[in-house]
Amino acid sequence: MPKAVVEARIAVVIRSTVWVGIVAHAGFIPLFALARQPLLALFNVGSVMAWVAAGLINRRGSSTVAMWILTVEVALHAVLAVMHLGWSSGFQYYLVPLIPFMMFNDRARTLTVTLASGLALATFVALRWLAPAPLDLPPMLEAFMVVNLVIPFFMLGLLSYYFRLASTAVERQMTEIAQTDGLTGLLNRRRMEERLDEEATRFRARSTNFSVILADIDRFKAINDEHGHAAGDRVLSGVAAVFESGVRAGDAVARWGGEEFLLLLPGTDLQAAADVALRLRAIAEQRLAELGGISRALTLTFGVASFAPNPSVGACLKAADDALYRGKAEGRNRVIVAA
Repeated sequence: MPKAVVEARIAVVIRSTVWVGIVAHAGFIPLFALARQPLLALFNVGSVMAWVAAGLINRRGSSTVAMWILTVEVALHAVLAVMHLGWSSGFQYYLVPLIPFMMFNDRARTLTVTLASGLALATFVALRWLAPAPLDLPPMLEAFMVVNLVIPFFMLGLLSYYFRLASTAVERQMTEIAQTDGLTGLLNRRRMEERLDEEATRFRARSTNFSVILADIDRFKAINDEHGHAAGDRVLSGVAAVFESGVRAGDAVARWGGEEFLLLLPGTDLQAAADVALRLRAIAEQRLAELGGISRALTLTFGVASFAPNPSVGACLKAADDALYRGKAEGRNRVIVAA
């Protein structure tokens, strides 16, 4: 399946619940036969076939079609059973989970599922007034009432579980979008500023120093002018990959500006940070030379500063920025440590 194709949420729900419907309807066949309800027993044979068909259709990607097949089957089954066995049989409760089931389908039209949900509610209310007097069933068939409470609530719980998973996934995705750069996948400037403030607070509480490395791609504008923005994007992504693979798990890397990157190294003094920058400069120069379609040499200049001698995060970043621009003035492709 192509990466751009995302499976419908309702498809996951149907795949996980179809077996419940098949087993339940298969179990109803002998129960209805014992209750001397041949029509309902025969209907449940068709119900099993409908659930199997919906499961197969869902596997083929037509999840909305499968949803409507199951919705119609459950609604008809509830109406037919209540009109034959009475309100006390509990079959009307199967209409309740139909509402979140339809609403969960993010690919169905909102107006359509809203109207269908309203119809399910109206059917539930109508059955309360139209249902005949309950039949005098054998004691063993009172299992109807228990089963017809357990299964709807089980399905409702299962749907709630998937609602929870879906909402959590969306929240996680939105958080990731808010905190990361769309091109490189690195932290964005806003999130890095938060991390810097966190480290400054930790330093003041525990005297745990940290260092920053500001890196800039040399002559990046010329790359865009000569080879196009697509080539520039490849360079940015290549630099991001070098930095991500070249730092520790607790370090942080952000795209700080257009072609600038900021590395945060917690618990690292100035000399250790300079060593990291020297290693990354050499790795970047080697790997960026392998990027296809770019004729000029690709290098980076680094400015390194430590928080300890600076009174604030802003002062630390300015020290790294001053070091970086000193490196640019001295010929680029080098590491300069803040004085």
